[in-house]
Amino acid sequence: MQLNFKRKNISNLSLGEILQERRKIANHGLAEAAKYTKIDIKYLEALEAGGYNKLPEGIYGKNFLREYCAYLGLNYKDMLPLFKEEQSSADDTEKKDKIFSRQRAKKYYFISLPKLLRNIILLVTVVLGFAYLGLRVKRIIAPPELLITFPPASYISNENKIEVAGQTENNVRVFINEKEVLSDESGAFKETINLKQGINIININAKKRYGRDVEAVRQVLVEN
Repeated sequence: MQLNFKRKNISNLSLGEILQERRKIANHGLAEAAKYTKIDIKYLEALEAGGYNKLPEGIYGKNFLREYCAYLGLNYKDMLPLFKEEQSSADDTEKKDKIFSRQRAKKYYFISLPKLLRNIILLVTVVLGFAYLGLRVKRIIAPPELLITFPPASYISNENKIEVAGQTENNVRVFINEKEVLSDESGAFKETINLKQGINIININAKKRYGRDVEAVRQVLVEN
């Protein structure tokens, strides 16, 4: 029975494949090769895998190749051009990857920046909207302002009538002794009240459509 062995064309192999095939033909393991050449096994793995970025910079990578070629019985000068070619190609690929990575990061930055600004503007708008809404609600439910310009809190009179005057907010209903009185557009009001002999209590109330009302009390003493 005749066995036919098919040999690989060395021109089609990468440097790493040549090194790996030669080592396997010699039936050597990587650990054994590392021990003999005194080269760290990770660098031998990098040489066989084409991981040139994992090799030390400068002449160290070439020195490792020289020692490994001597160990495997390969001509270093024949392997060096292939080493330089593949190393240069790997460097170009790494540079392109870095450039692409920077461009992608830059593109992502410019894409993210408008999105960030939109989110900030949206957040500020929402906060201002809630603040405005809160002020509006507070203004609606807060009791109206009520200023009594006449009479003062305690007043003595010898007449049987008195004019009560004051100022409140617009669109606020005013009641004097539970009787509604008219106010103008500015909220000013006045009303003549009949008095009796002795102490008269005058209750002035201002009421909004929504919210609490506010009350002011005046005491008028009528003397002869």
